Amino acid sequence: MREEEVIVTLITIVVFAALAVLWMAMVNRRAVREMEHRERLAMIQRGLLPAPESDPLGFEEGVEAFSGAGLKSERWRTAGTLTVGLGIALMILLTFSAGEFSVGLGVGGAFVALGAAILYNGMHLGRSQRPARSYGRRPFPVSPTPPTDPPSAIP
Repeated sequence: MREEEVIVTLITIVVFAALAVLWMAMVNRRAVREMEHRERLAMIQRGLLPAPESDPLGFEEGVEAFSGAGLKSERWRTAGTLTVGLGIALMILLTFSAGEFSVGLGVGGAFVALGAAILYNGMHLGRSQRPARSYGRRPFPVSPTPPTDPPSAIP
């Protein structure tokens, strides 16, 4: 066998091994999520209120709804501010290193304009965000008294 064939064979084996590991991880994650979902449904059917830790995304949505502007608008504003700062830094760096103001203004100014657009988007995203659903009521029915008998085994 030639050296090129050995290398191609080894690379192929490594790629297929990586794909197999990725596939097993995805199957495992799907099984875990399905078990968590079944556990949550069983709690709701028995009249128990699941803990916020069992549905972290739903819990975060609820917290965002009460906090005013959501995390998404804050992230856009942060990204815009950082991009404007990067543009100003590039403007200064290129002006002094190239010795011409027009070079620094062209490249740095483009980043400043991009950052300003992102910042503008973040400002307006915070105003237009509304909670998707009302959180005034409990999202799950809660029985007035907890069940007295233990749950039967599910076949």
